[in-house]
Amino acid sequence: MSAHEPEPTRDELMAMAFVDGELDGEALGEFRERLAASPELARQVSQFESLQVLARSSAPPEPMDHEWARIALDPLNKMGRGLGFGLLLAGGLVLLVWSAWALVTSELELGFKLALGGLLLGAACLFLITLRNRLRTIPYDPYTEVKR
Repeated sequence: MSAHEPEPTRDELMAMAFVDGELDGEALGEFRERLAASPELARQVSQFESLQVLARSSAPPEPMDHEWARIALDPLNKMGRGLGFGLLLAGGLVLLVWSAWALVTSELELGFKLALGGLLLGAACLFLITLRNRLRTIPYDPYTEVKR
């Protein structure tokens, strides 16, 4: 969301949840009552339904499930992914150790060492925080059980 857009109101959030089929039970009943009594809310729901139709019609066609299964079982695909991630991890670790070693043993100026050390520590910190946050949010991700 950009800085120029206001935060969605409670009515807008409820209308989005209604269109997405996320309301049930008492919340659904209350929203339907409010929808019948409020033309503005009905207009918002109509706009969100139009956006949903537009989004679905503009999406490119996805490969069939059997094609994804065939790709997942392809030995070249498995080997390529394993090799790619292994090389990426090994290269990153070698580069990190080499850079740390260069910082300690080289005769570079102190300012350059501090700047390079800050860059390396900052990158490592951002990576670890992102990884930590991703691992903490996996239980709340609604798409972890979705199969293509």
